[in-house]
Amino acid sequence: MKRTFQVLVLAVLCLSGTDTFAQKIKLGHFNSNEIMQKMPEAKQAETQLQEYIADLQAEMELMTQEYTRLNEEYEAKKDQLTDLLKQNKVQEIQSVAARMQNFERQSQVSVQEKQVELMNVIVEKIKAAVAEVAAENGYTYIFESNGILWYAAESDDITSLLEKKLIK
Repeated sequence: MKRTFQVLVLAVLCLSGTDTFAQKIKLGHFNSNEIMQKMPEAKQAETQLQEYIADLQAEMELMTQEYTRLNEEYEAKKDQLTDLLKQNKVQEIQSVAARMQNFERQSQVSVQEKQVELMNVIVEKIKAAVAEVAAENGYTYIFESNGILWYAAESDDITSLLEKKLIK
């Protein structure tokens, strides 16, 4: 995809035959992963995420200990318990197991949300820097090395023109 786009841009520039067209368009690219690895904010975000995960794991460990304790108590006393007490203990153990499963599911979602929240701050900072660099250096378009467009100078939105051609 990246190569196709680059070849297309080069072909347009070569076929245009005018220096003025080539001078109006200035392309740039960068590697956001490389930049993120060097940003102190990314390291802070990773630390915050790991601390968040550690807190959730500590809570899960407490639940696991409670589950284990209840199981051990039940196994040790089950021969001495009446049917009603056995049923009550089994329900209590099942309730803790269900809470653990629910907490694990919620934790996975929560970790993903926390990661997105932390990364959005970094991405917004990169976007702002890309826009500043583009403005300062006259770039028309700036792409991620993998082809994602991060910046584009103001241009015409041709959505309605394409809709007329494609949607009848």
